[in-house]
Amino acid sequence: MGNTVFDFISQASEAELQAELVRYVSLFQINEVLSSTLDYDEVLRLVLQEMRALSGAEIASIFLINKKEQVLEFAATTDVQVELLKSVRVPLGKGISGYVAQTGEHVNLSDIRSDERYYKEVDQTRGAETKSYLCVPLKLRGEIKGTVQLMNKVGGGAFTNADIRLMLNFSSQAAMAIETSLLHREALTKKAFERDVHLAADIQRQSLPSTMPSIPGYSLFGHTEPAQDVGGDYFQFIPHIDRTTKQKMDIIVADVAGKGIPASLIVSNFHAALQLLSPLYDTLGELAFQLNNFMRQNLISGTFVTAFIARLEPDTGRVQYVSCGHNPPYLFREENGNTQATLLEQSGTAFGLRYDMAYRVHTVNLEAQDTLLIYSDGITEAMDPDNNQYETERMLACVKKSLSSSRESKNESAQYIVETLRSDADRHRRGAEVNDDLTLVCLRRL
Repeated sequence: MGNTVFDFISQASEAELQAELVRYVSLFQINEVLSSTLDYDEVLRLVLQEMRALSGAEIASIFLINKKEQVLEFAATTDVQVELLKSVRVPLGKGISGYVAQTGEHVNLSDIRSDERYYKEVDQTRGAETKSYLCVPLKLRGEIKGTVQLMNKVGGGAFTNADIRLMLNFSSQAAMAIETSLLHREALTKKAFERDVHLAADIQRQSLPSTMPSIPGYSLFGHTEPAQDVGGDYFQFIPHIDRTTKQKMDIIVADVAGKGIPASLIVSNFHAALQLLSPLYDTLGELAFQLNNFMRQNLISGTFVTAFIARLEPDTGRVQYVSCGHNPPYLFREENGNTQATLLEQSGTAFGLRYDMAYRVHTVNLEAQDTLLIYSDGITEAMDPDNNQYETERMLACVKKSLSSSRESKNESAQYIVETLRSDADRHRRGAEVNDDLTLVCLRRL
């Protein structure tokens, strides 16, 4: 471009130089216009408006490079067939605009149809005919961001060398304005996304217990830790009195397939369903049946919720439970000086997979010093930097060791077991990123 300008200056007449000066003054004025807004759509509109006016083109269009897919994608146009052009994608290197995007060289044609690179699909999509054609690259700091197409010089004929010089100079201003507006839009999107994430986190926190319940003769504690700002794990405690005036405590742990905001939305849905349905059904089998049908109706295909729901009768230690596709909890009991871990039974599949699933209700009796550990797979599948999982065996060993320590220190709190297990999983990770949501709930009979 530099040689073209110098060649022109050395050969131009005084009148031609004056006309060129006027055009460049216009560029400076246009730069002020482009700097007046950061709105992406408005910047594109202004760029096209000014390019069309400066070049005398009937139509101006902008296509930007999609680096991932190596194609030019429609960004904006002055063409009345704008809706048709939105679907146009030009592979880099194909057609004239693809050539310009790949090489960074401009192309000026008095009749585009005479060029073998003519990509007729664009005209076919527009339902119109292109004759004269000027395509220049949008370059910023040496990197090609896209192309500008100027079509059909007003009055006929080809675009001039003056048009080319002006467009090549203006294209760098345009690329800067477009890039700045894109960065601004991304910043606004990121800010809005962060605001939504914080809101989702607040909503999720409200669906978790604000305090741990106090049950005479028992210690109960739960903790959940999302892999991202929000997650798909859930736990809750629901005290209630049955029809015989007997006090009971429902303990729920659930795990949504997936993580992040989509999973947190399903968690909120599950929490609402649980709060609505729990008081209506006396047995856990009925409650699980209705929860499954509710989730099946409200979940999109391919998603599901695993859950473990236990109902404790504090005066007897009797625990009824349903385990619905969830990691079966472990019951820890001291026998002959050794701590034995017993895996609880499954009741049926996860919620949301099929309608009208029947869930079997199981019963276990908690004796003095028994411990029930309910967990999500975020603990057993916690990974170290070498992708080694924490595994169930290490979890069981850690719990047994912490139970032994708690007996020696006469510390019977469920929180001690949970915190010890969390710390052991963190040591296993050795600083590796948390790869899945983690939830632990521990119930101990004192």
